[in-house]
Amino acid sequence: MFCNEAKLRTEIKLNPKDYPKFKAKSIWCGIGSCFSENLLLLLEQCGFEVKQNPSGIIYNSYSISQVITRAVDENYYSEDDFFEHAGLWHSWEHHGRFSNADLETAVENANQALKGFREQLKIADAIVLTPSSSVVYSYDGEIVANCHKVNNNSFEQKILSPEENREFLTDAVNKIKELNSGCKVIFTLSPVRHYPGNLVLNARSKANLLSAIHEIPDSIYFPAYEILHDELRDYRFYKTDLLHPSEQTVQIICSRFIRTLFETEAINIMDKELAKTKLKKHKALR
Repeated sequence: MFCNEAKLRTEIKLNPKDYPKFKAKSIWCGIGSCFSENLLLLLEQCGFEVKQNPSGIIYNSYSISQVITRAVDENYYSEDDFFEHAGLWHSWEHHGRFSNADLETAVENANQALKGFREQLKIADAIVLTPSSSVVYSYDGEIVANCHKVNNNSFEQKILSPEENREFLTDAVNKIKELNSGCKVIFTLSPVRHYPGNLVLNARSKANLLSAIHEIPDSIYFPAYEILHDELRDYRFYKTDLLHPSEQTVQIICSRFIRTLFETEAINIMDKELAKTKLKKHKALR
């Protein structure tokens, strides 16, 4: 007896009733990994008002909570928050793209980004929070967002427990609601593997975050992580480093996000905007 054709995908089923529906003119914020940047960049290309990562790409729940708390409390940076290393001024709370050879410029850029983000968050319809790793590094007892190529021996590595992640992310949600009670908080877990040389550590790191996220009150979860690792589940959906999702894969996941969380009218408008963007790129290459 011949078998029926094998089913080669395990589809993540999304119930539209579990998600709010956003309009074409909705306003968005985001904080987290490079995956969240890709998602929000797509929304920006579709004509949405977007502000994200006021301290650059960050990965852990503590740093996400830290930047949100600073923004809401208007706790702006001073020169004391920066240190000099290898000819540049850095902040332990910022990605390297905020580092600058001039201290005054570094502080000004950090504060401008934080102010702009706060103003957007006050009126945002939604914010996407995308933590990526439970593994953190401490300098003088304080968790840092970026090590800035400072000697590895200067840091202590630890893995945040589910309870610690839950505490930090709950604090972040509470701060967002303090500033903007109507803002919808949407969590995604970054599907990028962070510790390819230690997949057991990577799995523990993701599991601790995933456990925490599902216990955060007054929030929504979109399964980007599961779509890549359980539904697509093939290295052809990755870049050549076998860690990051390919451009096509990002588009697949972002498309699921949009078609799950947006009204039909908004989706139609986005489709037209993306078609215009593709046409412009095509003409530029001719």
